[in-house]
Amino acid sequence: MKSSSGILLGSQKIDIFSKKKTDRLQMHWSYLFAVLFCLFVGIFAVWERVQYVRIGYDIQVLKQDQEKLLQEKRKLLLEYNTSVSLDKVEERARKELGLQVPSANQIFYVKEIRARAKK
Repeated sequence: MKSSSGILLGSQKIDIFSKKKTDRLQMHWSYLFAVLFCLFVGIFAVWERVQYVRIGYDIQVLKQDQEKLLQEKRKLLLEYNTSVSLDKVEERARKELGLQVPSANQIFYVKEIRARAKK
């Protein structure tokens, strides 16, 4: 008797490694792979969309922060410009430092005397 991949039972031969069984198994693996691939692509697409939405929210928050900072900058520039005006400086000098406008006898003029170059 020959050695084959089948078992002989009575007049009927049963093939253990029948082509139909291996084809079905390959078909099942192909379907499983296709389903898993589609599932992976779907999950990736959803994740990507979630990231787009999250980044959109982050951009909106940053734009609001930028607008608040620009308003604060304008306010500080206005405050700076009013604080360095000559009237404000004179007022602070009088009140905080006790300075006054000098009288005529307190003013001295300094004349520059240039030394003649020796020849």
